[in-house]
Amino acid sequence: MKRILVGVDGSEEAAAAVDKAAELARAMGGDVTLAYVVPRHPPPGPDAYAPEEEVRQEKLEHSYAPAMLRQMEQRCTASGVPVDSATLTGPIAPSLADLAASGGFDLVVIGHRGRGGVRRALLGSVADRLVQISPRPVLVVR
Repeated sequence: MKRILVGVDGSEEAAAAVDKAAELARAMGGDVTLAYVVPRHPPPGPDAYAPEEEVRQEKLEHSYAPAMLRQMEQRCTASGVPVDSATLTGPIAPSLADLAASGGFDLVVIGHRGRGGVRRALLGSVADRLVQISPRPVLVVR
């Protein structure tokens, strides 16, 4: 496992995933790539549809990504692990799964917030979906 992909979103759970990926990479002489996915937000409803609001939201997320990724990169470099990062746009789990396949990664690591069963069933879970569709092994860190 030389190449590890980590999905990050700035949460404490994502930071734990970065730390675990750095630990694994250090032990195996590998490297880490951090990926932040800017989700495409569907319009909330026909009455509230405002393309300019969707564009504004996407721009905000794209401006957030570099600072958050730098912060997460520092966690890896402090461990002495080579790190790279990427910002993607699209549905989160499929985007990470596609990058894992096309980038030749050996492992995908992602944090999980540990929502209860009902809330997870209603809202879905990126980690749960990624485990289902990833062509590479997925390690879920709580």
